[in-house]
Amino acid sequence: MPIRRTSAAFISVLAIALLGAAPAAQAFDGDWTIAGEFARTTTPSFAGGFNPNDINQVAVTYDNRAKQLSLDLSYFEVPGRDYVAVSLGAGQPDGSCLPDAITINISSRDLMTTHDVTETVPYWVPQQDRYTWYNTWQGYSWTYAGYDPWRRMYHWIKSGYWAYRTVTHTVTEPDPNHYERVADLGRSGVDGVLESVATLDLGSTSMHWTFASPLLDGTTADCLEIRVPGRASPFVLAPPATPPPADPVDPGAPADPGSGTDPGADEIDLTDVTVTATRRGTKIDLRMTGDAERIGIRVRKSSKTVSFRSAITLRNQPAVVRNVSVRFSDGTDWSDWERVPVQEAGRTNPASR
Repeated sequence: MPIRRTSAAFISVLAIALLGAAPAAQAFDGDWTIAGEFARTTTPSFAGGFNPNDINQVAVTYDNRAKQLSLDLSYFEVPGRDYVAVSLGAGQPDGSCLPDAITINISSRDLMTTHDVTETVPYWVPQQDRYTWYNTWQGYSWTYAGYDPWRRMYHWIKSGYWAYRTVTHTVTEPDPNHYERVADLGRSGVDGVLESVATLDLGSTSMHWTFASPLLDGTTADCLEIRVPGRASPFVLAPPATPPPADPVDPGAPADPGSGTDPGADEIDLTDVTVTATRRGTKIDLRMTGDAERIGIRVRKSSKTVSFRSAITLRNQPAVVRNVSVRFSDGTDWSDWERVPVQEAGRTNPASR
């Protein structure tokens, strides 16, 4: 289950911190903030214990005047350097989040540093030969090798040997104390991404990124999902679920003598819906059984909601897509998101809900 918990006190304190100490600071029309904190849990895991990538606090702030969006993440302990995805969108009536407005993908890379290294290295001095007119010893390390009749001279040899010298060269290698966290922001309907780079100490537990562009104008969101390594479910901040309005009661209507349900009425049971996903080249075919009013489909960064039907084809899907997330609506409520594995054509492994 998604982990959800917001703190009104934390939101207020964080808003003050983000605005800074400037006395003239104020909010403008179109500004918004999503902020919250999460309780740490030992959700069942093959690794056991706490996940080092557990999020402690998150804050996303949009400045409509500057067309600037900022993201702050803090962790309980030093996290791994794996991929993290933060998705923002609109809260749903059932309390879930439809994160299809903005996606921020966070990755890591080494911060390279260059320095000079001085070291002593061995080298080979080859054999030396000397010829003299007189048979006079040439000194230490020289050995007499006889008379050379061709040259009519005396031959002397100094054998080859190893010697040492000092050399200096430049080395480029990863910084042992720092690294970079690179965040790419993409907005639905806009080509390309914005990039923000944070330089961090190896022991950092807090991270901050800022993105600015005129194309962020009009950005809105009131919920977010954060997917981190080691957790099957995302961390979620979303507005509370809105209860459906009660049907008006006609005081003049006769009382229902039955149990309150019409045995002849058609009811939609979302638990009866099953779905399979099969790849055929660059297409993924979804096959559904059962009945529903609407189906929500999420693949990588994109999501959409369409009317329910028994067959849907997703086109131009790269080979890296291994799962498709779906959920179903009976017209009032939505089911939880379900991750359906994509099977190659000829192999089936239906995921029953």
